[in-house]
Amino acid sequence: MNSTATVPEPDSPDARAARADPRVAAVLYRTALAGDRRAVLVTILGSFFVALLVERRTFSHVAWVWCAACVALAAARLFWNRPRPFAPSTVHRRTWLLLLFGASLVWGVGPPLLLLENPSAVMLLTGMFLAATSLSAPLVVAWRAAVYLSLIPALAPLLITLTLGSLVGGPPASTNSLLLGSLAGAFLLVLERLTMAQNDALALLLAARFHNEDLVQQLRSQVEVAARANQEKTRFVASAAHDLRQPLHALGMFCATLDQRLQDTPERPLVRNMMNAIESLEESFGAMLDISRLDAGVVQPLPQTFPIRDIFRRLYQQFGGDAESRNLALRFRATHRVVRSDPLLLERVLANLVQNALRYARTGGVLVAARRSRSGVALEVWDTGPGIPEEKQEMIFREFFQIDNPGRDRSRGLGMGLAIVQRICLLLGHRLDLRSTVGKGSVFRVIVPIGDITSVDATIPEATLPARRLGTVTVLLIDDERAIREATRELLRPMHVDVIVAGTISEAVELAKGSSAPIDMILSDWRLQDEENGVQAVRAVRAVTGEATPAMLVTGDTSTELLKTAHQNGLVVLHKPLQPKHLVRLIKHLRR
Repeated sequence: MNSTATVPEPDSPDARAARADPRVAAVLYRTALAGDRRAVLVTILGSFFVALLVERRTFSHVAWVWCAACVALAAARLFWNRPRPFAPSTVHRRTWLLLLFGASLVWGVGPPLLLLENPSAVMLLTGMFLAATSLSAPLVVAWRAAVYLSLIPALAPLLITLTLGSLVGGPPASTNSLLLGSLAGAFLLVLERLTMAQNDALALLLAARFHNEDLVQQLRSQVEVAARANQEKTRFVASAAHDLRQPLHALGMFCATLDQRLQDTPERPLVRNMMNAIESLEESFGAMLDISRLDAGVVQPLPQTFPIRDIFRRLYQQFGGDAESRNLALRFRATHRVVRSDPLLLERVLANLVQNALRYARTGGVLVAARRSRSGVALEVWDTGPGIPEEKQEMIFREFFQIDNPGRDRSRGLGMGLAIVQRICLLLGHRLDLRSTVGKGSVFRVIVPIGDITSVDATIPEATLPARRLGTVTVLLIDDERAIREATRELLRPMHVDVIVAGTISEAVELAKGSSAPIDMILSDWRLQDEENGVQAVRAVRAVTGEATPAMLVTGDTSTELLKTAHQNGLVVLHKPLQPKHLVRLIKHLRR
């Protein structure tokens, strides 16, 4: 198998175009200057060797005068080519080339002067001059003019001297003069050819490097543009979702109230269909917004050390009522485990797994456990569902895929929960495993690093079940939208829940102070009037009712920053549009 390499022609159009690039020319010039500083040392050492050789044969003042001249010009070149903090100018380049030409010319004067006095050393001196020139010329090969100005003045006098000596028969006439002159001429042509080819190759290499850098810069700019567009899209989706969730939230409350009032009437199935449509729309909003945020990379994990029982407690509060309504057992086993992760994102992972397990379990129940493993703490969600065939265990993590729902029945979910779980686990760096047996159930396992137990407050109670309360419930609702206040009040009125409504923080504080019954729960919107927010509202009301007052934050914002702020203030976050059945379950738990 034959292979050929393409070698650029000397001074090809591509090489000329490369040298015309100011960036390439600047690098070539700096490279030539650096090489000339090394070539100066070759000139100094070579002149000393030649002068010593001539002195050993016949003492000559001419040799040392010539050596002194070479050293003086070499010193001038070295001084002029010293490193500078600024870019060399055109005047600097012309001066350097003039110094280089003068130094090469003085070096080239050596053969006519020294060979006349030492005709017997013609071969030795010729070899030394050729060797010194062949060493110094490639050092300035980066600058094309410098190659010519260093080669021709340095070797042309030697060629002329050898040629004239062989023709006229004078010193340094010898039988080898013509042969030496021919060899020196061939050497000059070959050296010029090689240095020019090297100059072209270096220029093309630099041009390719700068071209690649331009491409990388263009790619980086395009990536930045795409990232900004993605962030703008994410912000738009979040903003649009929030604005759409507000009326959808009120609509859900009104439909739930209407469902209560139309019991045992022919119109109730119609209202139930409306509520199912609203719930399906709410799930679609939340799932698509979560997927877009995770894919856009705007969700940044904030790992910390915490006991896993805290998450288990909130999960029981969230899904305990759902499990009871399905006649399923929901159990949690925290076993004093402490983990290192982002608590908000990890809670979202476990919430999706628990919700998925409750949806598919027909009998039995769901167990959520924290167990020690070789890699950390294994958070396991066991269910007694139908199980997942092995050939479909990878497919369930795809968006909108459901094994037993080919007809896309929205009442059985959207098929987005496990896709979100997988993305969050990848973001957190937690391994996600699945083991399932058809007909017996499945277990999802998330491996989380172990946390340092010494950094956790050991005085926190270990109970995972929420405290139960007796008696009537008084709820303080804070929302700046009248429709939502009325809808929530109408929804909770048949449950014999006293709903006190307020539109601002100051109004909520006054109502809390004047309430004849203790406030059992605070339900606040996140965005209120005059740049007030729900966290501020809860703090102000708790200053009146006590820090232990349960509080919930209702919002359409799903940002990590908001969730972290809410949890730091002991708030349960409910996302708009809030499904009325979830709020009803929370109220029922509070009344126990």
